[in-house]
Amino acid sequence: MFDNHGWRRRGDSGKRIRLSRIFNPHSRRALVVPMDHSVTMGPLGKADHADRTAEMLAAAGADAIVVHKGRARSINPIHFTDMGLIIHLSAGTDLALDRTGKVLVGTVEECLRLGADAVSVHVNVGSPTESAQLADLGAVSSACDMLGIPLLAMMYARGPNIGSPVELVDTLSHLAAIATDLGADLVKLDYAGNRSAMNDVVHSCPLPVLVAGGPSDSGDESAIAFGGEVAESNVAGLSFGRLIFGADEPQRVAAELSRRLHSGRPAASRALSPTLESA
Repeated sequence: MFDNHGWRRRGDSGKRIRLSRIFNPHSRRALVVPMDHSVTMGPLGKADHADRTAEMLAAAGADAIVVHKGRARSINPIHFTDMGLIIHLSAGTDLALDRTGKVLVGTVEECLRLGADAVSVHVNVGSPTESAQLADLGAVSSACDMLGIPLLAMMYARGPNIGSPVELVDTLSHLAAIATDLGADLVKLDYAGNRSAMNDVVHSCPLPVLVAGGPSDSGDESAIAFGGEVAESNVAGLSFGRLIFGADEPQRVAAELSRRLHSGRPAASRALSPTLESA
């Protein structure tokens, strides 16, 4: 396994400790459940939806959730006893003229005060506001390095001139390279279509790679099967939101994805193990 000694040299003990709260200590992988969609698309349920969902996910074996700063205040802190908290710093809505636009709506300092184990930033490469989004990623990265908190970069190729990528591996590898070069600690990407292609992406990137889920329009069994296929590649984890909280039986789907991710496979994404071992 590739040994990323740079983590030891940098002495980022704060980042390593916080990452150890997000990644399973045995599999060195993470099931992360994004719940930040309400800013983009509206309420995901009743007023107590986030709290109830967080309680369910903790019981099902999820390793971390992603929420916005205000929503984090509505969740009982006890749910984070065995589950990490990632606070999302980017926002944009489906009502905007430019649905690919994202702006920063919080600071790393705010997230630390709320008890976050990591922060996340969304970047749409190819958006008309790509340059501003890249600048935001770089600025948040600098703040994260100063304060010792990990940064998850959610990277997508989205914009008016982007269709279906001809070379999906090349596109995803480019997105991962941007996250790496601008200082992220983890990167979230779409699936490359098959395990071999996803492994090619992982091998191009020194960061732990999480794979995004997508819309929940194909049923619980399809979500579980898709997660199981992704888990057989060398990724560091799954970042499934709507496939879980939009499922008919969300706790069963989450529990089964956690089981498949954390059992019965070789060691995880090459950058992750030494990151945690040096904590």
